[in-house]
Amino acid sequence: MKALPAETVRLLCSSQVITSVLNVVKELVENSLDAGSSSLEVKLENYGLDRIEVRDNGSGIKATDVPVMAVKHYTSKISCHEDLERLETYGFRGEALASLCAISEVVITTRTADDEFSIQYSVDHNGQIVSQKPSHLGEGTTVCAANLFKNLPVRRQYYSNTKKCKEELKRVQNLLMAYAVVKPELRITLSHNKAVVWQKSRVSDHRTALMAVLGAASVANMLPVQHHQEQPEIGIDGFFPKPGSDFNSTSSSTPDKTFIFVNSRPVHHKEILKLIKQYYTSAQSNKESANRRYPFLMMNITIPASTVDVNLTPDKTEVMLQNKEGVLLAVETMLISLYGYSIDNDDLKTGGSRPGVSSVDVPEHTNVVPTPTTDVRLDEPELLEISPTNADKQDGELSLSNTANTSSSSISEDWVINRSSSDFDSINSSLPADDVVMNSTADLNCNSPKPSKSDSGPGQESIVSAESWSTGKAFSNQVTGECLEPVKLHVPKAHEDLGGSTRSSPSKRPSNVIMEKMAKLTAYELISNRSVRQPSSAFSLFEQDTRSQVLQVNPRASPQDVTTAVKERWESLGEEDRKKYESKAEKSLNAYNLQRKRAAEGGGQCEEGKKQMSAESSLNKAQGVKRKAPLANQQALDKLFSSQPSSKRSPAKLSKPLPFSIATLKQSFNLLSYQNSSSAQGLRLVNRLASHGAWVVLCGKKLMLLNPFRVEEALLFKRLLENNILPTVRLQTPVQLTDGVLGGPEYMEVLLNMEKDSACFNGDIYFTDPRLVANGFEIKMIPGSLSSERHVEVTGMADCMPFFGIGDLREILQAIKVRDAKTVEQCRPLKVSNYLESEAVRLARQLPLNLTRADVTNTMKIVIWNNKCLPC
Repeated sequence: MKALPAETVRLLCSSQVITSVLNVVKELVENSLDAGSSSLEVKLENYGLDRIEVRDNGSGIKATDVPVMAVKHYTSKISCHEDLERLETYGFRGEALASLCAISEVVITTRTADDEFSIQYSVDHNGQIVSQKPSHLGEGTTVCAANLFKNLPVRRQYYSNTKKCKEELKRVQNLLMAYAVVKPELRITLSHNKAVVWQKSRVSDHRTALMAVLGAASVANMLPVQHHQEQPEIGIDGFFPKPGSDFNSTSSSTPDKTFIFVNSRPVHHKEILKLIKQYYTSAQSNKESANRRYPFLMMNITIPASTVDVNLTPDKTEVMLQNKEGVLLAVETMLISLYGYSIDNDDLKTGGSRPGVSSVDVPEHTNVVPTPTTDVRLDEPELLEISPTNADKQDGELSLSNTANTSSSSISEDWVINRSSSDFDSINSSLPADDVVMNSTADLNCNSPKPSKSDSGPGQESIVSAESWSTGKAFSNQVTGECLEPVKLHVPKAHEDLGGSTRSSPSKRPSNVIMEKMAKLTAYELISNRSVRQPSSAFSLFEQDTRSQVLQVNPRASPQDVTTAVKERWESLGEEDRKKYESKAEKSLNAYNLQRKRAAEGGGQCEEGKKQMSAESSLNKAQGVKRKAPLANQQALDKLFSSQPSSKRSPAKLSKPLPFSIATLKQSFNLLSYQNSSSAQGLRLVNRLASHGAWVVLCGKKLMLLNPFRVEEALLFKRLLENNILPTVRLQTPVQLTDGVLGGPEYMEVLLNMEKDSACFNGDIYFTDPRLVANGFEIKMIPGSLSSERHVEVTGMADCMPFFGIGDLREILQAIKVRDAKTVEQCRPLKVSNYLESEAVRLARQLPLNLTRADVTNTMKIVIWNNKCLPC
């Protein structure tokens, strides 16, 4: 037996830590999050096999830590094993960068807040720095890993499969979505082959982050839930699908969107996932279809770090819980409070040998808020009911003595499920057997005889005839002998009136009459075509006075928080103050009753008037439409109405006479024309035409309109064409120029004849011709002894325009050869001209909307100086 070489040990250990592209991204992203980053950019090339780049804006790596940043087991997150009990970071082993260096080519660029500029470090396979150079990147750290698994050919071949590559990219996207959900303030961008695959901007809360991941339609069917308990210390918060919501919009066939976190760390926990799926399925009407789906949710379990072992697997996606049973019990309690009790599939398939109701034990140390109505599950063909007394007893027993633990919603109160009576068709909840009273509903038309005690013995089986089965008389209550009905409509008893007279039977009641008064929707009520302000309650009056005070104390409080605070103040209000508001509410009610009475009386008078008018009209028809004699004041009314049109006439406009003479106007015009003809031809500013946003100018003997913004835009465009120099970016791989690339040897000859700089120390010669430099090209020539050995290549190119490349260089050379272009303006390619034109428009739009006369005059002087003719 002999020791393995260090290189072999390093490769074997590293291939266990970095097993896929997902592991690389996960380790680098967690390092960025531990550095306090708020922005992450993940770029992949060839699904991460050729290049993986993770850039953040974190705190960076200090210069003192740089020599050991890629050495194995060097970390700044823990100092000893006891620190794992207080772990607050994602990483802690110090193996990620060292393992990545062993199986790829790693380049690290970092800068801290104290550094003047960033530095790029090249790291070898041993984690040692081999070279460094300054970089232009900002504060933070950028890690680039190229040629992943280059020394593990089998693994690289395995991940080179097309299907596997797409699956790995999808897994990377799901991982970034998980971090985006648990950290809403994080900005994340995922790119593949320079195309953005998915991105999320910074948001304020988890709900908005879920909307960016799942979509608004899915989040609309989700509820915020919080659960906290003290012994053991466990906190659960997140967003869960609403009970009974459409599982097509709140679930999927894979658990990719079921985000489970332990202390904000994304984990895979099969038992927790099984619990969630079980209770989610029980709340669905179509359980067979929902049983094969996983719900969309976000659940973060917060427990002390000392009770979690995260050092279980190399990728840290599985954790070991010290108090696993307590955590599972807390999760189950929270799910019960949201979805109700769950029924196992085995219980549904087997109808037990003994009648009764299966029950789920409520944990002792959990206070569960029961839902207003409760479903009952049938295991036998017997109808089980809950009497009102036993329902009260059940509520009392469910409210346990230990109230230290609560299960409630942090944002809204709509998570409490209100099941209607129609939900009893799919009965899926279980209650303790002691709290259920077995009452059979009898059919009054049932003629089957009551069974004797001997017939109902445990050892005997009742013989059911086909006729009894078909008529629904197959089963009967063993106690009363009455027939059992699977469904029965319970009609409430009629209540007696205060006067002693009984109400009419339900059958005589109108079918579409609203019997209950609906809640008021507006502050006014319409009575006899008159609006009457509804009375205000004592609490609403108190809320009007207190809401402003609550907002002054907490201006950022939500409307629901303000309402809750007002309710708390109302409950703690003193007796005297409460009586004051109650007296105000009584006055408001009296005023409402008075207004209601007046409106009703006015409405009655209107009805009488309408009846009288209708009676008169019918009388007129009967008498052959006989015209009645005019009343005494009819003439005054006619005069009043006849004078109304005259009042609508518009008042006469004010006018003022001015002296005017055509001869004087002609004389002045001739004098002005003589002065203009004697002066030099040019543009003279007359005045501003506010209605059109233009200026009136005089050009010779013609009046013209001048748009100063168009003139500024034209001047800016001309200036950019003449003087603007496009910035170049160094190419990672230079582009070699040959006769075939440029379109022929004549274009290569034109290029070689252009202005060049003197040779550098290494013999390279750079082209300095402004026609090339201003258009964003940096070209280098490496001379040789023979003309055929000369090597010309493009080392830099402008990146401010899309699809800018060698074709535009060919267009510049063609302009020089064909049109003998001498200036930069004449050599601009079409893409560059369009780009500069858009820049001129953008700069012109930044000008003030209302230019002064001095500004317009200055612009006209520039136009005259450039000797330009502007179109009308």
